[in-house]
Amino acid sequence: MKCPLCGNEFDENAAASSCEGCVMAKKCRMVKCPNCGYEIPKEPEWMKKISRRLSVVGRRLLGKNRLE
Repeated sequence: MKCPLCGNEFDENAAASSCEGCVMAKKCRMVKCPNCGYEIPKEPEWMKKISRRLSVVGRRLLGKNRLE
């Protein structure tokens, strides 16, 4: 993930460690940037899958255009 506030790129697991003291940590749908503390909504799993597939297709298309 990338924090929209500070631009820090981090893993969701790293963000979970910054929420350890929170009582809502297990049911919360937010991810906290370990760098600045900004809270970002979690990306749904289905959206992650679509994003991965689109990036693969995009890379294939760009690769073919470079060879031509």
